[in-house]
Amino acid sequence: MSRLSQILVVAALVVSIGLHWAVLQSAAWVGMAVAYSIEKGSVTEGLSDTFDGEHPCLLCCAVKKGTESEKKDPKSKESKRLKQDLFASEARVVVIEAPKKVRLPQAANEVALARMAAPTVPPPRSA
Repeated sequence: MSRLSQILVVAALVVSIGLHWAVLQSAAWVGMAVAYSIEKGSVTEGLSDTFDGEHPCLLCCAVKKGTESEKKDPKSKESKRLKQDLFASEARVVVIEAPKKVRLPQAANEVALARMAAPTVPPPRSA
């Protein structure tokens, strides 16, 4: 598999589980923490303004709108149901009946009996 195809598969999986919103929100928080810390002159005040919910940035508002529209989207609900059906489908069990009696040919039976017997003791070596 080529590198490009691997990247495309990972990107598709990230978007399909909604991880892109978490990445965007994290980027927004980092940017807000830096900007508010520089503006306020204190890291603690900058972090408290970042996470208090009263000072959202444009990216935070866009992420909030995007996640809400995804929740309200009927196609999204249908695709989630389809994903659940895909994984929760009933399992099919196939039972194969064992043969009633297996008969070995006579020669094979003799070889098996010979192999089951204890090995013969070798004669003592002369020194």
